[in-house]
Amino acid sequence: MQYDLPLVEEKVKPHQVTTLHLVSALAFLVAGLIIAVYNYTIPLWGGALLVAGLMLTGLTIFKNKWVTGTANLPLRIAELLVAATVAIYSFIMHWKFPMGIFSVLSAAIIFALYWERKGSSALYIHISDKGVNLPVTSRKRFIQWQEIDQVVLRYDTLTIDCYNNQLFQFDMLDHNIDAQQFEAYCAAQVAASISKRPEEWAGF
Repeated sequence: MQYDLPLVEEKVKPHQVTTLHLVSALAFLVAGLIIAVYNYTIPLWGGALLVAGLMLTGLTIFKNKWVTGTANLPLRIAELLVAATVAIYSFIMHWKFPMGIFSVLSAAIIFALYWERKGSSALYIHISDKGVNLPVTSRKRFIQWQEIDQVVLRYDTLTIDCYNNQLFQFDMLDHNIDAQQFEAYCAAQVAASISKRPEEWAGF
């Protein structure tokens, strides 16, 4: 038997999206300022980067809901184009420091494009005879039945009480799971796994 419980929690949180936008803006601002002041061969590049950084900072702070919502994908693509362009030009000019910074930033933005695209999918907790698979956002990904003391599903909140006094709680989306049947199944799995607990756990 297996239960799949949908969570209210989002895979990608708005503050995570905001943070990378601000990191990109800061990189553009610093690089643009340095180029505009100290590089006499491409001062227009510096000015353009500076303006891009200021605009991105303003939008992220004052239009945050729009930036983290419908405008996120176009902004990410624009950030990637700018960061990759600076990284490639720095590589050609043998500027090691900006090449490293903007290469890392480009890689982070590429990962963000992939991760945020999957962010709209719901998170689930999968409970089966093998144990409890927690979502990717959890500090622990898998809990064996011998680690669990009790599982409770009440008022759309799942509580997993572990034998070492660890407690996990998750808010559920609407579901059609019978709470009593679910708890009885979990209690049976816990009872069947008690004998598998190591002797050193007796002190908990």
